[in-house]
Amino acid sequence: MKAKELAIVGIFTLTLAALLWAASVTAQTERADPYVEWSAETRTSLGFRVNGDAVRALLPMGWSMTPVADSPSQVNLSITFMDRHVVLDPQGQPVGTGSSRYMVMSVQARDADGNNSTLIINGISPEGVGSYEVYQPAVTARADRILSGSAEQFSSVQESWQMVSGSGDSVSLTLSYQQAIPVRRPSTIVIRSGKNTGFTRTYKIDQANDALGVPGAPDSRIESMSLHIDGPLYSRIFDGSEVLTGITSTPWYHREIYIP
Repeated sequence: MKAKELAIVGIFTLTLAALLWAASVTAQTERADPYVEWSAETRTSLGFRVNGDAVRALLPMGWSMTPVADSPSQVNLSITFMDRHVVLDPQGQPVGTGSSRYMVMSVQARDADGNNSTLIINGISPEGVGSYEVYQPAVTARADRILSGSAEQFSSVQESWQMVSGSGDSVSLTLSYQQAIPVRRPSTIVIRSGKNTGFTRTYKIDQANDALGVPGAPDSRIESMSLHIDGPLYSRIFDGSEVLTGITSTPWYHREIYIP
């Protein structure tokens, strides 16, 4: 083969390789989940054992929960208070006002095929029903936090949360505790709507968790706590038999959201 022909073949081969590479990149881009939101938040989460029948009534058809081993009438449920300091879209522009406060109720449940998932089943939000279509619109959604410290000491924290919905359901928490070194925990999780289980969002999270314990426990750093939960729905879930199993402070929580 002549040198000119070899050059043409070489150019053709390189061009074909470039086209295949570009097609591969395009295909990967098209398959990638669209990035829709970034946020920086502070959170406080409470774990409970609560009335199982009241929670199961909120699950979608075909979904179930495992009872607590030593208390079959109860199931595990989490309440998470969120103070979203900055919320941005993919272009770096604020989503809404760029800040928000709300409360979310979540559970671990499984479908008829035995697949486990985190379901968002309720909450109170000033943004209305939200992406998961399960939140109660808030008439009050307030967070207050005071940190006090000196030099290299850990801070003392006093915080309060007040969430009230238009239906009359409400949750209020006041909490005082001593901070410690939080544990950094990057993760990727998929969250599912408790109303429309076909709707999911993938969270890529970088967070730091400070496990505070429960009031009165020997290793607890909680100095005082007051919790009041009431309303037509919440009083059925928290019927007086609930057990607080743990409180976690998340002083910083950075999250990217992808759909689906």
